[in-house]
Amino acid sequence: MRVNRRFLYWGVVLMAIGGVLVVADLTAVDTTTLTGLIRLWPIAIVAIGVSLLARRTRLALPALLAAALIPGLVMGAAFAVAPRYAGHCGARGDVANVASQSGTFDGPATVSIRGGCGVLDVSTAAGDGWSFDAASSAVLRPTIEATPTSLAINASGRALNLLDGGRDAWNLVLPTSDIARLELVVTTGDGHVDLADARLANVALTTNAGRAVVDASRAASLRSVTGAVNVGAMSLDLPATSDFTGSFRVGAGKLDLCTAPGLGLRVAAQDTGGNVSVEDEDINGGVWQSADYSTARHRADINVHVTFGAVDINPIGGCK
Repeated sequence: MRVNRRFLYWGVVLMAIGGVLVVADLTAVDTTTLTGLIRLWPIAIVAIGVSLLARRTRLALPALLAAALIPGLVMGAAFAVAPRYAGHCGARGDVANVASQSGTFDGPATVSIRGGCGVLDVSTAAGDGWSFDAASSAVLRPTIEATPTSLAINASGRALNLLDGGRDAWNLVLPTSDIARLELVVTTGDGHVDLADARLANVALTTNAGRAVVDASRAASLRSVTGAVNVGAMSLDLPATSDFTGSFRVGAGKLDLCTAPGLGLRVAAQDTGGNVSVEDEDINGGVWQSADYSTARHRADINVHVTFGAVDINPIGGCK
């Protein structure tokens, strides 16, 4: 019998992922062991390369199995460890204040926030002024670059020690004046974002092995939103105050989208080993459109692409 090696590869990958998750759930596997598996990711790349070189030799089958097993173990460990790290990061001890800064924008602003492990809280306040406070258990100060039309905040010391860099606690208050682009990246952290009354042109959201809860349901305006979920989770509430487009990519993660009543909605979905549903109706590889799309005062056109993940749009019970 001839074996389809593509199916065999993905079967072993999924078995490895599921095996790690089951063991982590049913036994007392500590976070250190799981992070040790994650650090095998360079070996996973090597294994894939070896399997490509050996594909027409007698070692093709064992090389293929290794190239599937090792990445599967790494991905399974990442899935298992992400909820443990998000927010507390496995770090002990109290956080201490490391930065405090404020300023004002004098025109449509560009804001970029790239957080590390820990908690990121974002809220809004009337006017054109912003403020930022940061604390860290590892006394790592973020880099802050501000001009009258831009603000960029980036976590420090994460390049080589992503899983050992301590725990951050950030609090950012943005103005309700015009924001041309808002980019938020949550990496191995826990983000809570409330964009009430914000006037937003473009919003870009990313979670990497973390989770983010974003409430834009009360935003004054929104033109476009993009999102990426990589081995993490995101929940996003969208407004009904303007026409906008959305594009989302989910890789081995979970995305919940909720739209406000009265918003005309059209969803186009693509999936590879994943699932996309609207109001609990599966639309994998298809297009879904609300009954009031053509008559609604405001409309949203959303595209989603899922690889080994899930997207739920307007799930029963709402976004959490």
